[in-house]
Amino acid sequence: MSVQRLRDIVNAAVPALFAQIQGGRVVCESEASLQLHLGRVITTVADLAAVTPLEAFSIELEKPLRGDREKRGEIDIWFRLTDDAGIAWRCAMELKFFKRANHREPNNRYDVFKDMLRLEGCKDVADIGYMLVATDHTHYIDKAVYALDTQDFDFRDGRTYKGGTELVYRKATPYGDPITLKRDYRFEWAVGTNNLRYMLLEVRVDD
Repeated sequence: MSVQRLRDIVNAAVPALFAQIQGGRVVCESEASLQLHLGRVITTVADLAAVTPLEAFSIELEKPLRGDREKRGEIDIWFRLTDDAGIAWRCAMELKFFKRANHREPNNRYDVFKDMLRLEGCKDVADIGYMLVATDHTHYIDKAVYALDTQDFDFRDGRTYKGGTELVYRKATPYGDPITLKRDYRFEWAVGTNNLRYMLLEVRVDD
């Protein structure tokens, strides 16, 4: 067993869930329902991936992160695979679900990078992380241009981020502190046939 097993589960579960949404089998109208249904599909895929009697799987929603002095928040979905030798491999996932009707810009874009920063720093609880963003609003995917004071927070389709680049919220009253990620990223949105699109991004946790 290895981190690749975690990748295989996530990369099978996420498209399967969005296929169910597209087909009408599942209805997701909020981040909470997305989290619930994705947890269900991950559990099913992980169970199908188990091949020996001693392999174990566990999953938690809203898993608290512990810290000595700072509040580190919670991980939306966390799961663990344990092989028959007792070695455990762990995955942390953050979810965002942005509805056009609840347009909250540009703070939503900032929050995605904030979650990525949290994932990069969760080596104590995870071996790999994933950021999943779903939306029915093309503003996040292919809008022509963002305002200068918030343009740093950009995960449109085909865009990239260079590790070590400081992202600054330049409004007179900033929504949050500057964010600097350690890794390089390329943002790619899955092609969808309905109005709900998603981006699944692997996030490496700290070495």
